[in-house]
Amino acid sequence: MVKLVYGNCAGKLFNEGALHDCVPTDDLEQLDFTSKAHAIGDSGSTMNGCVVTLVYENSTEKLMNVCTSSSTNMLSSLLIVFSAFSSACAADLSSEYAHRAVLDPEGQMSLYWSVNWHEESVSFAVEAATTGWVGFGISSGNGKMAGSDVVIGWVKDSQGYLTDRYADSESLPTKDEEKSYFLTGFEESNEKTVLKFTRKFDTCDTRDRKIKQGTTKVVFAYHTQDPTSENDLKMHTFRGSRSILLLNNMEKKEIDETGWENNNSQERHNILLTQKNYVFFQFEASVQPGNEGLVHHFVVYECHGDFNDTHFGAGYDCVSSANMPLRGCYINNMVAAWGIGGEAFYFPPKAGFPIGTSDSPKYYMMEVHYNNPEGVEGRNDSSGVHFHYTSNIRQYDAGTLSVGDASSNFLVIPPKQKSWLSVGFCPKECNQEPMKASTLRDGGIYVFAAFLHTHLQGVAAWTKHYRNGVELPEIARDDNYDFNFQDIQVLQKEVHIKPGDDVVHYCKYQTMDRNDLVVGGLSTSNEMCLDIMFYYPQMKNASSFCNSILYEPISSFIKERFPDVNVSWPNPLPEMNITWTEELATDLRLRMDKAKTIVPICFQVWS
Repeated sequence: MVKLVYGNCAGKLFNEGALHDCVPTDDLEQLDFTSKAHAIGDSGSTMNGCVVTLVYENSTEKLMNVCTSSSTNMLSSLLIVFSAFSSACAADLSSEYAHRAVLDPEGQMSLYWSVNWHEESVSFAVEAATTGWVGFGISSGNGKMAGSDVVIGWVKDSQGYLTDRYADSESLPTKDEEKSYFLTGFEESNEKTVLKFTRKFDTCDTRDRKIKQGTTKVVFAYHTQDPTSENDLKMHTFRGSRSILLLNNMEKKEIDETGWENNNSQERHNILLTQKNYVFFQFEASVQPGNEGLVHHFVVYECHGDFNDTHFGAGYDCVSSANMPLRGCYINNMVAAWGIGGEAFYFPPKAGFPIGTSDSPKYYMMEVHYNNPEGVEGRNDSSGVHFHYTSNIRQYDAGTLSVGDASSNFLVIPPKQKSWLSVGFCPKECNQEPMKASTLRDGGIYVFAAFLHTHLQGVAAWTKHYRNGVELPEIARDDNYDFNFQDIQVLQKEVHIKPGDDVVHYCKYQTMDRNDLVVGGLSTSNEMCLDIMFYYPQMKNASSFCNSILYEPISSFIKERFPDVNVSWPNPLPEMNITWTEELATDLRLRMDKAKTIVPICFQVWS
């Protein structure tokens, strides 16, 4: 077993001052990680970024934060604030359906839906700011109208209409003779139209698109006027597309928690941090308005160990600096992950992340990745994440396990490739003993959610599960991966990973738009191949990172093709300025396909 320390972000801590007061409320609370106003771009630079934060749990007098900037990932400071949980009254459709998504930035159209797993069907409601016809469809995976499975409907003279169609081109969709969508309700009022309908996951109609696990790219449109007939539809006056997880098993959660009895907000901070146990059970992003195009994704880590006044000060380059006191946080549990387009995440009723216990971490570190390809300068950012917590302790502590490629520069993808596969292994040896020590009767863990993650070149990702050499049902899959929409998949059925099981994560890439070699790394222009799995019960003294490196194929490729180059660490291939021909790419592909050995990377969490 090879154990490597990975992660070279650097930064220093500085004192942010006392916690803000918080209004006495019930036992259900919200913990805000909000970044201090932070400059995303420096004058004359084109900076993207990554944010890191520490929360000092054992004191209400001091917070420890981190800030840094880099060419691709910049660490910024966060301020932790306590505030009361609040929820707005839901609209009628929000009460009727389990999920809601605003389809366009202007809020002209919204989609509501509920999943019936037993009947394998989905009930939809489309709301549009028009009194004309409304269209909705499921695309072939590219978010374009051509190849989409479409319905168009309207309300006229108090009567609702819905036509099942398919689009072979960017023109009026053809009526589908085999009806698979069924109108269940309609309404037209206040200059809005609502159409309700239902359909099966798999309609067995070759013209229809199956609704599957993972990202679904939907198309939508409307016109300001109703058609005079089913065959006389005028071209849309508004249209768009969006990625959604239609089959995410995230139902609405009813909040039922007991109340606070202490009216002293400062004392309650003391109780929260030192005298009482709590669990996180929900989190969601809070992106500063106007920065939605810059804040791409974040990860929150537990931090163990001690930090002192020498850690206070300015930040460091996240990618290239090797001297950061927070580096150790990267090998601990991730407690949250969010990507652009993601929504609120709820833990299952039986699990949550513990805080306030004697062995829970003193600090949490938040890393936010910014994407700033246009080189925007002088923009400040105060984005963060809200954590909701309760004193009603769950049956199990939750944990996270990152599987896949180690994101080193041994992950390589030649340019001009229509399809390229990367594989990351999580061998059973990484967590064999902690899984045996599990509190579950058969040992191991239950995975209840998965966050699949690549960068710009990724087009699909999936995670396989093996026991005694036999392949079991997949843990998670996304055949339409969208870098600009990343959300956590809540699994329909929790997956039991037992001691001795192997997990293998795959990522599919397309590099037709690249002229240079793509390598693994933290930068948006680099690539990653990870599945961050949320599970319970939390393993003790375990590896929260279970990744691998394919060293042998790269080594043999360089030795045979470029015998004068010494193979070393890091991988010399990215710096060799190779003109990649299809022959070279095919040779490397075959070597990777036939690889027999891996370098496993198991990060030991704090114990």
